[in-house]
Amino acid sequence: MKYVLTVAGIALIFAIGARPAAAQQDQSHDGHQLYDKQCKSCHGGTGKPPARARSQYKKIKAVGQDGFVTLLSEDSIVTLLKNGIDKNMKSFSSKLSESEMKAVAAYIKQLGGEAKKEGA
Repeated sequence: MKYVLTVAGIALIFAIGARPAAAQQDQSHDGHQLYDKQCKSCHGGTGKPPARARSQYKKIKAVGQDGFVTLLSEDSIVTLLKNGIDKNMKSFSSKLSESEMKAVAAYIKQLGGEAKKEGA
């Protein structure tokens, strides 16, 4: 009886310990990969929009230009991703989960910091 309770207790500890790790894996996303897949075609790999995007969207800015994005919080960037920006950028809520948007926002902030260092 003591052996059964010990084995059951150990199994329970492993089951409880494994849950947070699995949940953490589900929520850890690579913001760089997501950015490349969802954002790069318009905003460029380094945050500088390519010529095609600049000609199609006259008001598009480079990440870091005039404080664009560098002055926004990650939560504000997530809100932009959820809601879109006028007719220029559609919502990504059907393409990205909340945790994916947070990963993209963190990566965009990183890009903005790099652009700021380079004087964009």
